[in-house]
Amino acid sequence: MAEGPVNVVLGAGGRTGLECVKRLVDVSDIPTRAVVRDPSKLESVLAKSPKLQIVKGDVTDEASLRDVLKGARGVIFAAAGRGYWSAAEVDFKGVQRAAAISKEVGAERLVLVSSMLVTKRNWLNPIRLLLNNIRWGLMDNKLKGEDALRASGQPYTIVRPGGLASGLPGDCTFVTGQGDTMAAGSAINRADVAAVCAEALTNAGARNVTFEVIAKPGAPPGGYEAQLKSMWAVLQQDA
Repeated sequence: MAEGPVNVVLGAGGRTGLECVKRLVDVSDIPTRAVVRDPSKLESVLAKSPKLQIVKGDVTDEASLRDVLKGARGVIFAAAGRGYWSAAEVDFKGVQRAAAISKEVGAERLVLVSSMLVTKRNWLNPIRLLLNNIRWGLMDNKLKGEDALRASGQPYTIVRPGGLASGLPGDCTFVTGQGDTMAAGSAINRADVAAVCAEALTNAGARNVTFEVIAKPGAPPGGYEAQLKSMWAVLQQDA
């Protein structure tokens, strides 16, 4: 495996991870390494490109992570467990492992796809309770993963999208918040989340920021791409 520099997407087989791969191949000047447990899952979905590597990897396996993160300049963690009991190993310990190894290899940024309603402020929110039971302890372990990343010393951005929807990117205005106080029930397309994550890998304003994001229809007056560059100005770094 070529050692880089590359952008690495962990969880590239999921719907959000796949959109992150597509976005990075389109906009990044360095190759994208799509990490998935079964590479054949993506080989029939993604067009071949000299800027794309599809490799086998597993965030629950430290040796596997060390291999796929060689040469990483930027890392997007979009992995999600498949089994009912998988949240602790993927959403918590997987993030913890990825953060530690990303720091070791000198990655410039790790972008974590988390979720709105993850914090204790929303402990009894019915949507959080439901999500916490779809996979046992999902939201609790997402919060543990966030905390582990913030404590790791690895530069990061934590993106907490609202409800994830399907749809083409580009015709929306991003609405951001911090402190996990935004109203539940608002959505954002996965492809738009991917655009935010790709920008967060290199934008100076995204360093060590945790924020919530949803979308409303219609691009802003300055245009979709311009807002991806400017949206960080109103966000504060974590204490």
